[in-house]
Amino acid sequence: MRMPTPLSWPDCRNARDIGGLPIVTGGQTRTGALIRSDSLDRLTAEGVAMVRAASVRRIIDLRGLEESREVAHPFATDTEIYRLVPLIDPAREPERDKPAERSLGDIYKSSIVRNARSIVEGLITIADAPDGAVLVHCAVGKDRTGMTVALALSVAGVADEVIAEDYAFSMVGLQADHDLILAAIDDEARRKHIAERMGCKAETILVTLTHARATYGSIEEYLLGFGMTAGQLDRLRTRLIEA
Repeated sequence: MRMPTPLSWPDCRNARDIGGLPIVTGGQTRTGALIRSDSLDRLTAEGVAMVRAASVRRIIDLRGLEESREVAHPFATDTEIYRLVPLIDPAREPERDKPAERSLGDIYKSSIVRNARSIVEGLITIADAPDGAVLVHCAVGKDRTGMTVALALSVAGVADEVIAEDYAFSMVGLQADHDLILAAIDDEARRKHIAERMGCKAETILVTLTHARATYGSIEEYLLGFGMTAGQLDRLRTRLIEA
């Protein structure tokens, strides 16, 4: 697999174009179609200009409403581009069985079910975006963004193993920040727990995709079952595949 090239947008830590990934039936994902990143709140003026220069036509913010208000988003007032589409449904959070979520994969599997409608809404927003690049992000660009991008890549026909490699690649940009956080934690057990939650091992996204298929039949059935139309599914697939 060709490893992704991080986008050097000051001061993002985890931005990259997911173009160039091989598709099982041949071909590859389209460059300039879907960009994944961490929050854009830290972008410098130079970074904002670079996002615009990348022909980004839609920015999808997967963070929660209150989370998005903590720091001003540089594109929040640009109604032509910015969409806030929270992945986590606060009304469904009381349903979480946190003691059963022993691993990050368990959290993802629970979220895929509990937040199905809001997850699919984010993917619908990608499908319905204007021509040009779509940028999807959350806080660090790993968990909510990771699940959303994994589902989109699966629809495009990218193999699970390749999707997992792209997911794991986030650690390249996030490692330095993670090291600082972990170094400040004295308790070994807590440090180990936090490290697991901040990690992005390939198996985490593999078990998530497997769980979605086992529960709903296929990724396509999952999307169609929670609000995506057949036309939107076709548009999502078409915009991600290089002609």
